[in-house]
Amino acid sequence: RLHGITCGLATASDRAYDPRRVWGFLDCGPFETEEELGGSFIFDKRADFAAFAIVENLTDQLLGVVMLSNDDPWNLSIQLEPPVVKPRAEGTVEQIEACFLLVDRLFALGYRRVQLAVDTKDVGGKKLAGRLGFTHEATLPKHMIVKEANRDSNIYGMLNSDWDRGARAYMYKKLHGAELQKADGAKYVKEGEWEAQVKRHQEKKAAEAE
Repeated sequence: RLHGITCGLATASDRAYDPRRVWGFLDCGPFETEEELGGSFIFDKRADFAAFAIVENLTDQLLGVVMLSNDDPWNLSIQLEPPVVKPRAEGTVEQIEACFLLVDRLFALGYRRVQLAVDTKDVGGKKLAGRLGFTHEATLPKHMIVKEANRDSNIYGMLNSDWDRGARAYMYKKLHGAELQKADGAKYVKEGEWEAQVKRHQEKKAAEAE
């Protein structure tokens, strides 16, 4: 299904387009067949990599994939890759929410830092970083060689401390509105208090056992 929405051919819901709009800033693609796509890094089974489908809620149609790479459990950091989506889905609520849900889950699991590396020529990638509230931290000249060409990269980051201080609430409000954000914020605080209470209880039991 991913090949069908990223190969550039016209579909029932999309006009034909140049597939380089999807794959131009990536180190692979476009792909002529599903088999070629299946052999790409998107379907790699590596310990430090994972890919997740982005699905439109109302139609259940696949819009693309969002990926995590460079997982570093020791330092509790990981990299969010710019989503691979068909042109119609770029900048949509579904794309932004998919990234939001992943980042939110990562910080809930204890990660301290999520990084996003974007080609300096990738306008869509830079807009995505801004929409997600990531901070531009650096520009790395000659960061990579992509498709036999030099790539300079903008590095963006989100820290767990910034996420908890307001970035999460800001993103939730943008996606779902002020009323739902307020309700979610109250729930988020209660969950944090509950987790802290459980932790204190566990520490107390451990101390008593000693």
